[in-house]
Amino acid sequence: RGACPAAGSKGVPCAPQNLSALCNKYNRKRSSFSSCIEACTPAFCCIHDAPPDLNQFAPNCREDENCDQYNYCYIAWWKLHDTVGPALFLRVEQDDEFYDLDAEDIAADSSGSPLFTQVLLHHFDDMEQVIIDGTVGNGFDADRVFQNEAYWVYPETDKVVISEFD
Repeated sequence: RGACPAAGSKGVPCAPQNLSALCNKYNRKRSSFSSCIEACTPAFCCIHDAPPDLNQFAPNCREDENCDQYNYCYIAWWKLHDTVGPALFLRVEQDDEFYDLDAEDIAADSSGSPLFTQVLLHHFDDMEQVIIDGTVGNGFDADRVFQNEAYWVYPETDKVVISEFD
């Protein structure tokens, strides 16, 4: 069980013992999206690869010994990445008993929330450039980044050879 009962080397705490029940959408008595999110929040850093040295707002912790305990969180992470366009347009509403949050709940909670800061900013390798591009006067305008199509494309890379016949 990782480093338990202690937190792991990157600070991820031990997962709750009932995590599988909280995140099982078919467990109608004990589970809900909101309870799953609450239990899984400390481990969001386990699922992405934002470099800790360049992204101080959403550094990854995927090498933490306790990350594996949060495998049941996949349903929450998938839903938090269900967007229409840029990351600002989350689609958390669903006609299903498990998904008990409305889009308004997320919008109200997203400002200043450590989880939603990571959800939105883990996509960026170089936060310094994001801050430069999004800064207007003394504030930050997220639309200058999330609505900027230059942030929607991967950088040019060499051709990837999939098989020996290419």
